[in-house]
Amino acid sequence: MREVLSSDPAYQSRSAWERLAEVVERHPDHLALICAHQRPGLYGLGDQSLENQGQWSFGALYEGIIRLSASLESLGLSNDCLLFVILGNSLEHVLTTWAGYRLGCTHVSVHPNTLSNAVEARHVVQTVLDNRPSPKAAVFVQDEAAAKEFDQLFPQLDVIRIIIRNDQPAPSSWMSFDQLMKPGQTPSGPSTSPPSRETSIFFSSGTTSLPKPCEMNVPAWISSLASGSTLGLVRPGDRLMMFALTHGATLVYPSYLAFDPRTTIETLRGVPCKYIVMVSALVHAFISADLSSTPLPPIDTVIFSGMTLSTAVAKEFQTRVGTRAIENLYGMTEGAFCATGPVEDIESISRDGFLAAGRPMAGSKLRLCAPNSTEPLPPGVAGEVHYSGYQTSRGYIGVQSDSFYIDANGCHWYKTGDQAIIYETDGLVYPVGRYKDLIIQGGKNISPSAIEAVLNRDPEVHQLNPQAVPLPDAVAGEVPVIVVNREITQPKVQHIMHLILTQMGAAYVPDKVIPIQTLGTANYPRTTSGKVQKVKLAALVRQYAATQSDAPVPSAPSNPGEIRQRVTQLWADVLAATTEELDVQARLSERVDSITLMRVHSRATKLTGRHVPFAAWASAKTIADQILLLETADDQQEESYPLAHSEGYARVGGPTLEDMVHLLGDASRLPDTQVLVQQAIAPYQLTWDDVEDVFPATDFQHIMRQAHLIDYWEFFVCIHTRGHSVADLRKALEATLPLHPMLRSFVVQENENQTLLVSVRPSLSILDRCIVDYGEVATLDDVHRLVVNFPQEHRIALPGPLFCGLMVYVKEIKSAVLVADFCHSVMDATYHEIFEDDLDLALSEQPLRAHASYKAWNESYYLLQDALASRPAFDYHLSQMQQVPDGPVALWPTPNRSIGSLAKQQSQGLYLLEFKLPALMSLHQHHPTLMTSVVLKTALALLTIFHTKHSEMLLLNVEAARGRFPFLPSSFPREGPLDGARVAGPTLTGNVERITFDPNETVLQLLYRAQAQQALITRHANAPWRRILQELPRMRELYPAVADHLIFNWTGTTTFKADDKRRFHAHIQRQEIFFQPTCGLMVDAGASGKDGTDLCVSLTGAVANNSPDWIRSIAQGLQAITTWLTQQENWERPVRYFSECL
Repeated sequence: MREVLSSDPAYQSRSAWERLAEVVERHPDHLALICAHQRPGLYGLGDQSLENQGQWSFGALYEGIIRLSASLESLGLSNDCLLFVILGNSLEHVLTTWAGYRLGCTHVSVHPNTLSNAVEARHVVQTVLDNRPSPKAAVFVQDEAAAKEFDQLFPQLDVIRIIIRNDQPAPSSWMSFDQLMKPGQTPSGPSTSPPSRETSIFFSSGTTSLPKPCEMNVPAWISSLASGSTLGLVRPGDRLMMFALTHGATLVYPSYLAFDPRTTIETLRGVPCKYIVMVSALVHAFISADLSSTPLPPIDTVIFSGMTLSTAVAKEFQTRVGTRAIENLYGMTEGAFCATGPVEDIESISRDGFLAAGRPMAGSKLRLCAPNSTEPLPPGVAGEVHYSGYQTSRGYIGVQSDSFYIDANGCHWYKTGDQAIIYETDGLVYPVGRYKDLIIQGGKNISPSAIEAVLNRDPEVHQLNPQAVPLPDAVAGEVPVIVVNREITQPKVQHIMHLILTQMGAAYVPDKVIPIQTLGTANYPRTTSGKVQKVKLAALVRQYAATQSDAPVPSAPSNPGEIRQRVTQLWADVLAATTEELDVQARLSERVDSITLMRVHSRATKLTGRHVPFAAWASAKTIADQILLLETADDQQEESYPLAHSEGYARVGGPTLEDMVHLLGDASRLPDTQVLVQQAIAPYQLTWDDVEDVFPATDFQHIMRQAHLIDYWEFFVCIHTRGHSVADLRKALEATLPLHPMLRSFVVQENENQTLLVSVRPSLSILDRCIVDYGEVATLDDVHRLVVNFPQEHRIALPGPLFCGLMVYVKEIKSAVLVADFCHSVMDATYHEIFEDDLDLALSEQPLRAHASYKAWNESYYLLQDALASRPAFDYHLSQMQQVPDGPVALWPTPNRSIGSLAKQQSQGLYLLEFKLPALMSLHQHHPTLMTSVVLKTALALLTIFHTKHSEMLLLNVEAARGRFPFLPSSFPREGPLDGARVAGPTLTGNVERITFDPNETVLQLLYRAQAQQALITRHANAPWRRILQELPRMRELYPAVADHLIFNWTGTTTFKADDKRRFHAHIQRQEIFFQPTCGLMVDAGASGKDGTDLCVSLTGAVANNSPDWIRSIAQGLQAITTWLTQQENWERPVRYFSECL
């Protein structure tokens, strides 16, 4: 049973208006509406002699609808017009909604509290107006305060404005609802003919992002809900707190807006109801109220809706309130419905502490799928709920979402984001929780709802309404934290811990138990429907944890044991392991690459105050060896990195002839260089005196710039600060940028043979261009939209500057965020780590120290590229390229300058491939010199050969090239000013690599050959490519062509995922990297985990323009071949059999 199917619907296409008219005809005197908070006889409708509450019969209600619809029609409101109903539960809301249906208008339901949130209100109204053009629109608000808020938000909006405010004069530009309800408005012969359509727009509140509008087919909703739930059993004379009128039952509203348990209880005592509908999140408040003074009249059935419901809560409600039956109704604004129907025996629909959600409604179907998949899972396996029904939305209005898809049979499906299990024994759906709420601890998914269910079984803890949320942890990735609704004693905290330990196990024990008041708020953040906003709650916990952990930089360790402890913890953080799991005697070559070694080397120096030359650090075979090196090293020599800035920054005036190596021996070119540079910087009111340095780019940068390829290597990074204001962030950036000339640089093309890099002094003009205060946003989803849709007016553009950072204050996390746009010609992955280190120090107001000079690094390349020192690199790459056969070369895949859908692919999880490679452990044990990067690149080569059907392939292999300054002899020191790992600039380079395919070669032979080739490529990463191109004219076109098709970049433990498993910095955390190159395919890959077998591969480039299925086939093919290569049974097999895994 991979899919739950309901019976075919007896889909009643009758309109809601037809249903209501039939009820009015048959039962005109039956009570239709009770509003306990309104006075009787409003607008001359109903019995005015009643003293306590407003009550209206079906006849009176019908009369009011006819009056209002006639008035609205006289204002020009008819078919397809929009009615924005910004009202709470009231007679006016009912009248307006039904009048709109009768006229064929689109009813847009907006919660009144929305007007107090300017961002949300503008989004709600404008999204509908932009995507549902209408001849006219009207808006209904309750009172003068709401009218004023609306006018301030939409002063120029052309809509008919209607205010309810009874017995009060309407503000100017507003029309009184009372005037529209005058008796004289009734037409002579009201028609009962059905309207052309009955449509409502409701907003899916969500828990993080702005509301998403859903179009609701009203008759379809009514028919669907009636087909499988208690709502279909309602009969004339019944009283119900929701969905009543079309069944002839009485609709009861206890209050106007907010749920108040005491008011609801008093209403139920005065107005006995057979059925009540209650959001599960509000059950706790209801049963905690005083129910003992006067018993409630009998309630036949309570219908729970809205979220996962624990068995303990349902039982307590049934016991305390005394309902005969309960029903669990799983419902979403998007039109996904399941129901158990009325059930007396709660245990019959209970498993593992949760109630079933039942089965889908008639004419609907449901299946559970793995995340990022649409294939149904077998029974008993938890998966994401996918739902399809005639009443289900086909998508959001004006908001792109990957939550909707069409299967091969043309069936529309909605991915709910909820996790559930279906058991074969009963076929019921059991919700577990929301996927985005899951706590991922060491790769294991922990359901917050499961923890909460255990705690809610304890009567005392249940009163605390416990909420489980994730907290990022440097070791485990995430750990559970329990938030409770009041202050509690330490013994109670220990009791909570003990409950979870004994009933669930140690992995589930929370890291903390925190009262909500400690987080700076009195109550849980909730949606308008009462659901606890788990994401906002988790953000409050993260903010609290950050303030608790902000500690000064540790002093230098006083003994060897402290050094060992700090370095062990550092490596545990990097490898996402615990210190207990970490094997300090294991070979590092099996787990990390040179980039990771550089990053850890820098941090170990900072943590211990000891300095070990990087060459010695990199040669250490184990972590224990590195610890020994640090224990015997001298204290860090501060003078290696002085506080002074570069000579160019200190010099008065622009660079002279002697400062520019590309002009050595040719002074005549100085005026041309000055003119070229001044033309580039003049738009920013800069002159030659503002220039800090001018120096030549490397051959790689020049070739890529000349072919206009690196122009499109633009990437965007999001960095969160921890509890800092925008002013703090600006101050830190202004302190950081002087040490990073490339972040205030330009690029100019002197001629076809020379690209020049130009850095300017950190003047106010350039800082204002590079650092932009972008205001504030509400949520992290808003930040994500900035990352993937960086504002065009702030995008970097040639000739520069080639960095721009937007500072944004995010209300959700109460902290500033940096959203940065970089050109890859000024930033690479390792350099970004250095930049982050400095930004973190600047936020802590510690002094920054200068880095190894990028100008010096480039000048080393320029001056030595024709020297004997470059000959080995020249000879190696020349020999490799000479073997490329003449004739057409099969390059794959095809590039495209227009990348239109990568942001969408990112949201679908298509561009990020994550998988475990356990067989890699065995490969490393038997063949420890084989590197993970080589295995993955070999798999990419075989995948390319599979697609091109050629016996060889070409790719651009990207190298960090930070082992040493370019072409310097090994006798030169590799530390201090010549430490390549500390260069403040992008040292990355790319070399064309040729990989051949011999079908008779064994897997191990191929891997060892690729390993040897990789070692030579790394050794000769810096190559004099312009000389090579002069020797091989064919390569002048082939090099950029290869770079435009397929690129491989091994990033070590740095990946495009958020840096949420490691906490390297006290004040910042990188959350997102978004890269959008236009080459055919760029593969950026890294590995993490305690044994280095967790692979993360990003697939970017023109692949984004292909179908999701095509992208998945590429990703799955790469994973399949990588896995096949590492499996021991294949090591001695001919490599020609690799295609059997595809």
